[in-house]
Amino acid sequence: MTLPPELHTLGDRPLLVICDYDGTLAPIVTRPEDAFPQPGAREALRRLTAHPTHHAAIVTGRRAEQIHALLNLPDLPVIGLHGMEWPGEEIRPPDEEALRFIATQLPDVPGLWLEDKRWTLAVHYRAVPEAQQANVEAVLAAVSLPEGWEVIAGKKVREFRPAGFGKGRAAQQLALTFPLHLPVFLGDDVTDEEGFVALRGQGGVTVKVGEGATAAEYRIASPAEVVALLEEWADSSLS
Repeated sequence: MTLPPELHTLGDRPLLVICDYDGTLAPIVTRPEDAFPQPGAREALRRLTAHPTHHAAIVTGRRAEQIHALLNLPDLPVIGLHGMEWPGEEIRPPDEEALRFIATQLPDVPGLWLEDKRWTLAVHYRAVPEAQQANVEAVLAAVSLPEGWEVIAGKKVREFRPAGFGKGRAAQQLALTFPLHLPVFLGDDVTDEEGFVALRGQGGVTVKVGEGATAAEYRIASPAEVVALLEEWADSSLS
């Protein structure tokens, strides 16, 4: 694999490595529960978390408990639900009335799967026949949102969530927590773009995983290349 040469020297500085999960640390799959980490990812993250200088964190649209179950790394900070869920902090109560209102407008299509995260609703349509996906997207785009809610697009998924959160805000908060570290954000999806924009504005390093238009500064091909970078940074030592 050929990685951008600039990424090989990042380990010479104290790093704050922020990773998305699905599509970044694990391949994209039809069923989210089958998104097992890329071989080597767990060990690379374990070593990076234990590094004497660097820090690592996961920012994800999933619940944090799902990531902990998949990785089994209790010392790795996981910010879940696009920044709504922080380690050690109590999450606000879900708006059940708004969630019910949104759910009544969702299409009933074979292959469509509704993931109820209690605080957000994610509508996955990767398993919907290709010929029907455009119609599904049109119906989802027309859903009437309660005040203070928004919908975000991902890879064959639309997620309805309270506004004012997002991976950009989460990445900025992490960077403020470690002001002496160089923040590095790795992600693959549309939902990661706000993280790229936020950290580039703070002098961070941004890495897009896979194809597609992006605001990231660098691009790598796959979760396997993410693991290679994490291993390299975990091996680095600062004088």
